[in-house]
Amino acid sequence: MSPMLLLLLTACPKTSQEPESTEWSAQVLADMDPTVQACDDFYRYSCGGWLNRTALPSDKPAWTRSFSEIAERNRQDLKAILEQAAAEPDLKTDPDWKKLGSFYGACMDEAAVNTAGVKPMAPLLDQIARLTSFDGLPKLLGELHLLGVDALFGNYVEGDYKDPKLTIFHLGQAGLGLPDRDYYLKDDADSKQLLVDYEAHIAQVFVLAGVSAEQAAADAKAVLALEVAIAKAHKPRDELRDPEQVYHRLDRVGLEEQAGSFRWADWLAAMGAPDATAVNVEVPEVLVATLNEAKNAPVSTLQAYLRFHTLSAFAANLSEPFVTSQFEFFGKKITGQQAIEPRWKRCVRATDAAMGEALGRYFVEQRFAGQSKDKAQAMITGIQDAFEAQLPQLAWMDDATRARAVEKKNALMNMVGYPDKWRDYSGLDVSGTYAENTINARRFESLDWTGRVGKPSDPTRWLMSPAAVNAYYHPLYNQMVFPAGILQPPFFDAAWPSAMNFGAIGMVVGHELSHGFDDSGRKFDPEGRMIEWWAPEASAAFETQAQCVEDQFDGFVVTEGLNQNGALTLGENIADLGGLKTSFNAWKAQYTPGKEPSVPGLTDEQLFFVAFAQSWCTVASPEYEKMLVLSDTHSLPRFRVNGPAANLPEFHATFGCEAGKPMHPENICEVW
Repeated sequence: MSPMLLLLLTACPKTSQEPESTEWSAQVLADMDPTVQACDDFYRYSCGGWLNRTALPSDKPAWTRSFSEIAERNRQDLKAILEQAAAEPDLKTDPDWKKLGSFYGACMDEAAVNTAGVKPMAPLLDQIARLTSFDGLPKLLGELHLLGVDALFGNYVEGDYKDPKLTIFHLGQAGLGLPDRDYYLKDDADSKQLLVDYEAHIAQVFVLAGVSAEQAAADAKAVLALEVAIAKAHKPRDELRDPEQVYHRLDRVGLEEQAGSFRWADWLAAMGAPDATAVNVEVPEVLVATLNEAKNAPVSTLQAYLRFHTLSAFAANLSEPFVTSQFEFFGKKITGQQAIEPRWKRCVRATDAAMGEALGRYFVEQRFAGQSKDKAQAMITGIQDAFEAQLPQLAWMDDATRARAVEKKNALMNMVGYPDKWRDYSGLDVSGTYAENTINARRFESLDWTGRVGKPSDPTRWLMSPAAVNAYYHPLYNQMVFPAGILQPPFFDAAWPSAMNFGAIGMVVGHELSHGFDDSGRKFDPEGRMIEWWAPEASAAFETQAQCVEDQFDGFVVTEGLNQNGALTLGENIADLGGLKTSFNAWKAQYTPGKEPSVPGLTDEQLFFVAFAQSWCTVASPEYEKMLVLSDTHSLPRFRVNGPAANLPEFHATFGCEAGKPMHPENICEVW
């Protein structure tokens, strides 16, 4: 062991027991960097060893020690399931088994996909070619929206913010081919060159679809001009985070008054919800401006725009030239990914997207032990209890608001591992080509959602596959969901010491719990209704605490001229700060010194924080980091480690960080 590590740790409290030589403890130490002081840069201290020896895989824009490693392992498991389903369709009587094999097999049949070329798109492209006026746009747009084509405006089906038991349409800004409005509006040399490259990519897609080079160039120019106009109408992402600011519930009459030249009855009918009586228009002025741009555009421009967005939405399902063109621009230029993933990985992802619960059911049978679910549920309960125990310590919160916060915590619903009831895919046809199967799967999924409009919400519906390496909090259901996919090493292992589990997956649980009380989640009551339940003084005090977090993260420098956006990432940062604090307190509440295995040279408290940090060790391309900073509500991983830790007194005490050190700033932010 490095003398530097011994020197660093001699100033720390003794470990809880004699160290045990285990594979996991050796890995923890190997991934650290003993040449870095924990109080100077805790991310580099915890992850430096891993960062020094980990090269970014050529087929990835980013690679994370936790998420990526688990996802890769899960993908191998899913591959084995799908290969067997494709090779032995009669092995099981379950009809979903055969459909999984059919979908995956059609995707893997690259020769057939290349032979088909763009032909599977012919029915959709013909519909677009028959568009003769703006009046015909709503029906066509609805049919394309059902297939996941991102054109003009976005839509999703969700509960009404003020009446979450009722399902309605929500309409938001969308319709750009690039990740964010800033890609169109920045005037630096790199941004200008990217638009030149994007226009060339659009033209190339048209040529691949059979358009002459001259016409393709003209159409690409028109498409880009329309997207620039739409981008100018868009609001910055950080202005869309406040649920009160993106709630404008309109009945059919009100919708017609807002954007009456667009035949909403035709769009709703095409979307499978002709009787919808209300929608939430997130930003009415953006919708009106976007539709006005479409109305004033030549029909030929609308056709070109819809043609490109349709081909782009299905490029991954078409022949090799389309796949390559899409990757060369979006993969290399936007995310910095240098090589395309092997076909089997893309096909596993596509099958999971099409039939996630059918595939997830077999994944759960193989990978998710009952004891993992039980231990995870026990941890969740402990973290919820710790959150409640913290509330009396918050001097800025009055008793009445605190009591309501406890009520909301008590009303929280948890779903762990997998759904109690699996999806029914009997209505899904996957007997065609890969592209045709994808079209059918997207339409099947969309109609399942739009068919719920005007009906009671279903809080038991999972919004991600059981194999997903992720988790989420749903404010309208006041619900946390933890799929089986994330409840694995290096996030969670039932055999690990509690310090590691609470530091890794425990922080994730605390993070999702804290989302119910971040700057957005706090505006929903225990029943998921957007309603004011805070005392005015407590609300004002919260905003002061939140502003501290926003200002602090605004100061984190990504590269010269690019900082983290504290307003865009505020909710996630509040959840990270609250999650780390709550998980630590929950761990300490159940912790008995000397009863669990430890890591040589680390106290159990130090192990907790190192396990937290090592969950976020990440290598990424500069292009991908730029994209995340401009468009993602999460801070970059290194800031997700150093930001929360630097604001936690328990961290300072654990590593002996004196005030004024980088990991102990003079101005500490505490929300929860």
